[in-house]
Amino acid sequence: MQETLAKSPYFDPPIETFQNLYKTWGQSQYGLLLTGQVQIDRRFLSISGDVCCHEKSLEPQVLDKWKAWASIAQKEGTPCIVQLAHPGRMSPAGAGIRPLGMRPLCPSEVAVELGDTWLDKLALSKVLGTPKAMSHEEIDEIVAMFVHAAIVAREAGFAGCQIHGAHGFLVSQFLSPRTNRRTDEYGGTPEKRLRFLQRLVQEIRARCPPPFALGVKLNSADYMDKGEGLEQEEGLEQVRWLRECGMVDFVEISGGNAEQKHSGLHNSFGKRTIGEAPKMKESTRIREAFYTEFAEKVKAMDSPVPVQLSGGFRSRTGMADAIQSGACDMIGLGRAAVLQPDLPREVLLSPAYDDDGSFAKSHIIRGQWLGRFIPAKVVGARLPIQVFYYNMRRLGAGLKSDPDISIPGILLLGLWETMRSGLSNTLQKIIASWGGWPVKVE
Repeated sequence: MQETLAKSPYFDPPIETFQNLYKTWGQSQYGLLLTGQVQIDRRFLSISGDVCCHEKSLEPQVLDKWKAWASIAQKEGTPCIVQLAHPGRMSPAGAGIRPLGMRPLCPSEVAVELGDTWLDKLALSKVLGTPKAMSHEEIDEIVAMFVHAAIVAREAGFAGCQIHGAHGFLVSQFLSPRTNRRTDEYGGTPEKRLRFLQRLVQEIRARCPPPFALGVKLNSADYMDKGEGLEQEEGLEQVRWLRECGMVDFVEISGGNAEQKHSGLHNSFGKRTIGEAPKMKESTRIREAFYTEFAEKVKAMDSPVPVQLSGGFRSRTGMADAIQSGACDMIGLGRAAVLQPDLPREVLLSPAYDDDGSFAKSHIIRGQWLGRFIPAKVVGARLPIQVFYYNMRRLGAGLKSDPDISIPGILLLGLWETMRSGLSNTLQKIIASWGGWPVKVE
């Protein structure tokens, strides 16, 4: 859900495009809106174009933009929550404002491994490199930045914030034994790996008490080989603390990261999870969500804190079944909200569709064959996400989504942009198909 619409050097909320994008979502009868990632440090972005909370965000002229964003999103009565993030070692050179030579941050010096070709390794070494293990002073600084961003969201009038602790970004880097090899109070045991997230929850809640909502998005697992990353047993204990600490209002379940070696769910652009939505029967459980099994284990805990399950949902029947069976309390939609932004109002909640016909369009992306001809797998395998960036740009421009656009079609449009804005800009956008490469937004 990264909108990639903000502009450097401050990456403030781009009200001129959010006026259309968030107005569309706000009018579509979702129960809750979660923003795209808002980065908390201008030096380290995951992709150029993310909104960023910075040192001047509480100044009136900047805070007014945040207030306008909150007003647009919540005008029809739908609460909106700001997702706060830091990419850690997934921050590419050129995406933020950090000086040349400053390395991305990580709990430990563990380089990203993606692809096996020499082109993959060359690209990673040039764009990401080996991250810097964070000092205690840097940890304190980043915690303070998360708290500052939560305060900005509160002062702007948003309903709450969510800490992004999944998908291989900084918080999940602390939580995973693959990227957290520290031996101090922030690593070495499952309990110590949880300490960074605990500080974020405790210090945000101390400054932003209820009714300001606080949620956390967590991985169910890293989907690495056995012993290489976060596994479900440790993930369950992380969720248990969140649901029992008394400071968190909801937990979202997701999974995977850029380095995952199995599951394949995090980037399932070519998988049709459900073709037709059969009528729900007690004897026929539809398990179309990706992380249902893990969510059911979470729900078995004795806690009143709601669980949000995101990823894979397409049908009214599957969503209703997940809630009624007790697998989760809330349904998260991402890609569907881009390809069909008015999906709840027009289909899922509409009496014009019965249960047999109430389901979202397929998310199979056209033209994925092109990725097989790109020698760098890091680039080719991530091209499909460009379809969603492209469609959010369309929505921001006041146009309708084009779910049938193909990857070659987007690249042809990029060639047209080349004639206007130069080859460098377009190449960066192509590479940015993996959600962590730099995009120069002009």
